[in-house]
Amino acid sequence: MPDTTLSVRQLLDMPAGTDILRAGLPADELKSLRSSVAGMPWSEVEKLVCDKLSEALDIDPIRLFAAAWEKYSLLSDAAKQSKSGETVVVPLAEHPVEVELHPYVEIQMGPITRKIEFDVTLSLKLKGVRVKVESEEIRSIDAGTCEGSAEIGVANVSIWKHDIKPVPLPGTIKLGAGIPIHSHDVGPASARLGWGEAGPTFPGRAG
Repeated sequence: MPDTTLSVRQLLDMPAGTDILRAGLPADELKSLRSSVAGMPWSEVEKLVCDKLSEALDIDPIRLFAAAWEKYSLLSDAAKQSKSGETVVVPLAEHPVEVELHPYVEIQMGPITRKIEFDVTLSLKLKGVRVKVESEEIRSIDAGTCEGSAEIGVANVSIWKHDIKPVPLPGTIKLGAGIPIHSHDVGPASARLGWGEAGPTFPGRAG
């Protein structure tokens, strides 16, 4: 892994102190949550939830893109060519990738558990990316740049939007065992990836 890394959290660039619960939860659900954590200051609850969400989003976006590329039609020929043991380097044209994540944070207060689910969407345009294919698998990525937009929602309400200006992606990313490439054509040069990431659970204080 290169010294310079990038995470989904950094792409979102959500500032500390964002009122993610008040902004997103319905009034009745927010009231129920506040009553269940009455033993601790509400500002501390929001800070803990925001911190745990940030931890859950500390994910390498390059690996998410690679998982989306497994059905990328332009890699099908490279996968076939690599069957003989040849290493094939594929420069990818500028193309969009949309990534959807569904992290959640659980709050435990004694016997009471509250699960808060988030919807995270990255709509990105990638440029200058090269993919190395071996044995019908994506083995490494020479990254270029990305730009686009990012959004976080709670209960179908948007709580944070961010425009991502062109940012360099870290150098060469090796993917270990590799990600298999599907040999069938799935259409245009774009991909959608839905992925759920379990946010950590933290205990609350009794009132």
